[in-house]
Amino acid sequence: MGYAFTSNITDENGNAIRIEDDPHIAFSLDTDMGAGRIGLFISHQPNEAENIQGDGSFTYFQFQSSLRFDVNPSFDSFFGASVGTTISESDWTSNDLLFSGGFFGGAEYKINSNTKLVLEARWLANLIDSNTNAICTLPTGDETCRIKIESDWISQLQTNIGITYSF
Repeated sequence: MGYAFTSNITDENGNAIRIEDDPHIAFSLDTDMGAGRIGLFISHQPNEAENIQGDGSFTYFQFQSSLRFDVNPSFDSFFGASVGTTISESDWTSNDLLFSGGFFGGAEYKINSNTKLVLEARWLANLIDSNTNAICTLPTGDETCRIKIESDWISQLQTNIGITYSF
């Protein structure tokens, strides 16, 4: 679980559309491979866009690979990259599937031989087609607007805390 910080996007008039920073849940299933790990990363977060009515969500499905480094007997660190797709269920975009990728790193504290406390930071980027259009309803409820996304990427920084269990 963690918290995501999202970059702004712009509409056809150059106005910034702010996607709210939101908590998220994440799950990773990895296997050891050499000096690192490979696996699948899944993350889901609800989101809202400021001044636009209609909630949405991002769900990431990414393959990931990381290198592990033993810092001392109680701590490990890791750095990696991921690539995959994001399912966007948002009123402000007509694209449901977005190409996404990212980088991540963090530290693990060994609680016992099978359990670790994990602190992680992830930078995730979603490719947004600059021709994306959407119709929205403003918060007043009686006005509509048309949004044309001019940004090529939406970036997010996720901060995560979790538990790793190995068997």
